[in-house]
Amino acid sequence: MKDIFFTPGPSELFFTVEDHIKNGFKDNIFSISHRSNEFKKIYTKCESRLKDFLEIPEGYHIAFLSSTNEIWERIIQSLIYKESGHCINGSFSRKFYDFALLNNINATEYKYENDQYNVEEISKSHELLAITLNETSKGIMCDSDTISKIRSKVDSLIALDCVSGIPCLPFNIKDVDTFYFSVQKCFGLPSGLGVWVYNDKCLDKHNKIKENKITGTYHSLNKLYKMGLNKQTPETPNVLGIYVFSKVLKDMMNIGIENIIRDTNYKSTLLYNTINNHPDLSPHIKNKKIQSKTVIVADTSKDGDYYINELRKKRKIIGKGYGSSTNQIRIANFPTHSKEVFESLCDELNLLK
Repeated sequence: MKDIFFTPGPSELFFTVEDHIKNGFKDNIFSISHRSNEFKKIYTKCESRLKDFLEIPEGYHIAFLSSTNEIWERIIQSLIYKESGHCINGSFSRKFYDFALLNNINATEYKYENDQYNVEEISKSHELLAITLNETSKGIMCDSDTISKIRSKVDSLIALDCVSGIPCLPFNIKDVDTFYFSVQKCFGLPSGLGVWVYNDKCLDKHNKIKENKITGTYHSLNKLYKMGLNKQTPETPNVLGIYVFSKVLKDMMNIGIENIIRDTNYKSTLLYNTINNHPDLSPHIKNKKIQSKTVIVADTSKDGDYYINELRKKRKIIGKGYGSSTNQIRIANFPTHSKEVFESLCDELNLLK
């Protein structure tokens, strides 16, 4: 029996990934030129499947980059001239804010700690407002209704971090101007591929500000867009990642996004019930409205390493609290984790008292 990873990312690989990689080697996919027609076909399939799977509307475009960290940099360089707003409820939303400051952006922070966004206090006139679908460090999610309320209030471009949320946490794509994620969490791929989705408003904004500031070199938004029209990237991309991502998207389309969301809800309810009924565990986020369904964080009366080490003996690998948190554990609930595996995990947790 092999280890099963419930770590928040990288996490357990999607169950079809190994076969797709083997088939890619068999077909010599990973040696082809990124300027070849073979690669253009891979790019086209991946782009088309992602648009179909997430039902991405017309007027939105896709770029393949190396990571979410890089996408933060591209958003700051390509879409912000002077100032931005950042809703901060954990370490990763704060990191985007810090990136903006390092790039000499006049960034405003809205701090929420363990609470939901207060839409009324957010200025409507930022150039860009950064919000997070699911904050991986603390296990806080933002529901689709709140995102819609923000959209109805602000005139800003809205950038949504979907790293540990998509495709399990639904939202109305038209409510945001750009969203992005990396593939090593919910999609269950090896790390090294970031996906940036942006709309025509972002292109318009970029074209306005590029006359007055440097908006990047090989990965400026305009360059990414023009290369994307030809189903190419400015540099040699992660061909393996794009190829396998396309295959996994097809697998998930066969399962159905509604079934993925339903199973996510079932498994998260099961785990929260286990945590709530456990004498030594409690949910880190008390407000049920914003409790993450994909990264469940529990406070522990014992050192978190006790649960990590005991579950490791059962070949179940869970995550520790983010940063310096020692009395905390984090458990990923991604599409590759079956209901049966989650039920087994909850049974093991119930025995650790």
